Amino acid sequence: MTGPLGARFTTAALARSFSSLRDPAFRRWSIAQFVSGSGGAASLVGIAWLVVELGGDGVALGVVTGAVMLPTLLAGPLAGVFVDRFSRRAVLLCTQAAQAAAAAALAVLAFGGLVTLPALIGLALAQGIAFAVDNPARQLLVLDLVGRERTTSAVSMNEVIINSSRIVGPAMAGAILVAGGVGWCFVVNAVSFVPGVLVLLSLRIPAHERTPVATSTPERPWRFALRTPRIRTTLLLAIGAAASYNIAVVMPLMSSEVFDAGGEGYAAIAVAFGLGALPGALLSATGPVVPRSEEVRALAVALAASVLLVAAAPTFPLLLAATALAGATSMWFIARANALVLLETPTSMRGRLMGIWAMMLPGSSVVTGMLVGGLADLADPRVAYAAVGLFTGVVVIAGWRSLRSVAS
Repeated sequence: MTGPLGARFTTAALARSFSSLRDPAFRRWSIAQFVSGSGGAASLVGIAWLVVELGGDGVALGVVTGAVMLPTLLAGPLAGVFVDRFSRRAVLLCTQAAQAAAAAALAVLAFGGLVTLPALIGLALAQGIAFAVDNPARQLLVLDLVGRERTTSAVSMNEVIINSSRIVGPAMAGAILVAGGVGWCFVVNAVSFVPGVLVLLSLRIPAHERTPVATSTPERPWRFALRTPRIRTTLLLAIGAAASYNIAVVMPLMSSEVFDAGGEGYAAIAVAFGLGALPGALLSATGPVVPRSEEVRALAVALAASVLLVAAAPTFPLLLAATALAGATSMWFIARANALVLLETPTSMRGRLMGIWAMMLPGSSVVTGMLVGGLADLADPRVAYAAVGLFTGVVVIAGWRSLRSVAS
């Protein structure tokens, strides 16, 4: 589409993408989340490379990165109960402070030369407990701030923020690893939580958010999810999306073992993934308020294909290009699938359904991270990442009819 009509279409699409940013409170919260996300991304690069320096293999990478998500996997809906019952702002103040404390402790250990794999796992678990509650609380705070009509835009903008931070964070981490040492990655992460705490303290929360939602509903969240075909299938597809997104497990090995590119190469891979994810997240906000199931299905197919392209890349430049494509398709899928589950869930159980969503994405990375890491050790990093694409393809084929049967 070209000419004035195409220009108007593009302008309207971009306006829908950025509509949530018209809210001043959401803008401030978004800036704070970009800062903390950049610090977290830098920390993840530092942790992954620290595991390699300590002599860890693919399984060790999977265990350390998976430990962050273990509480989410085991207690996602339970964490959602807190979000349904208490003020989202109060919950987030506690979780942000706890994650900052865990990052500061890791920095102290790194500078003191006291880091061990058990210490990394312990601090990852501590951070994961806070994250298990933090994730659904952030999801619903966004809905409270912008309202239903702009939720899709807000969810997509959140993905833009996350993936912008995936560009800035790894880039900072690459420079830090070369110039200052891995400990500074964790210092940056600890300090990055300060803006979020300050914004939370200044937010004027809407009245409906200050009133806890009753948790006694006629139907339990798991039963609702399992009996609703499009939500059930989307939750299963989220497992494949989580594995494709969790590049911290297989990509350090891809960089060091397959392409001999070292830590700087892994940072470049992470930046490429984030660069690709930005347009994917923006595109996800241009569709209807409630995504259609066929759209989610098509995006899952595209995700599976792009992951297989990454696994088959013959050269490092082609690997970066394929990784950018995987970043675009994964973020497009994640944002649309997230909006579908959020908006089609009754208000009274949204916190707990978002807890279930978090169990699948990113909580399932506890299991998939170890499986992918172990397969990378037994076979090859390429084979391990290809398995992620194959899994996603099998799930979307198996759920094809259930998605189509309730479309529109």
